[in-house]
Amino acid sequence: PPPSPPRPPLAPGESFETAANFTMEVGEAVCSASEAIFPAGCTDSGRRRQLSEFTANVTTALIASYAALDPPLTITEEQITVTEISEPSDTPRVVSVVIVDLGGQGPSAEEIAESTNSQDFTKNMNEQMREPVALESTPNVIEVVVAPPPPPSPPSPPPPSPPPPSPPP
Repeated sequence: PPPSPPRPPLAPGESFETAANFTMEVGEAVCSASEAIFPAGCTDSGRRRQLSEFTANVTTALIASYAALDPPLTITEEQITVTEISEPSDTPRVVSVVIVDLGGQGPSAEEIAESTNSQDFTKNMNEQMREPVALESTPNVIEVVVAPPPPPSPPSPPPPSPPPPSPPP
């Protein structure tokens, strides 16, 4: 195989971490019969409004689906990045998922990728999302750049004290 390109330089505090990465399809046609009568819920703006809620739902479902595996995997919200890569009008919706390996504090990226590829995981996701979920790509392990957590903000300086009252003349 050709040599991999050199890594980009990292900003101070950033590090390379391994992560499990996969794409999956969620749902069938988004417009249900009731929405078709009131198509407002089916328009692009309706979909965009649902986007942050949708990715949040996928994140919650992922955490619960890994936890329900045997053996369970403990994944936290901070490790997961869900990005919708389908167009707003597409069905099913396609999301890209990246789950960062916490470097020994939880399951490794390889374990996450392997567990994601199991039928149990897909079944758990179907139950959590209450709609069909299918892996679109085989989970693989990638390298991602992880930025350090923001430094704690310094305590704000105390408000300046009012000048002492000047003595009466």
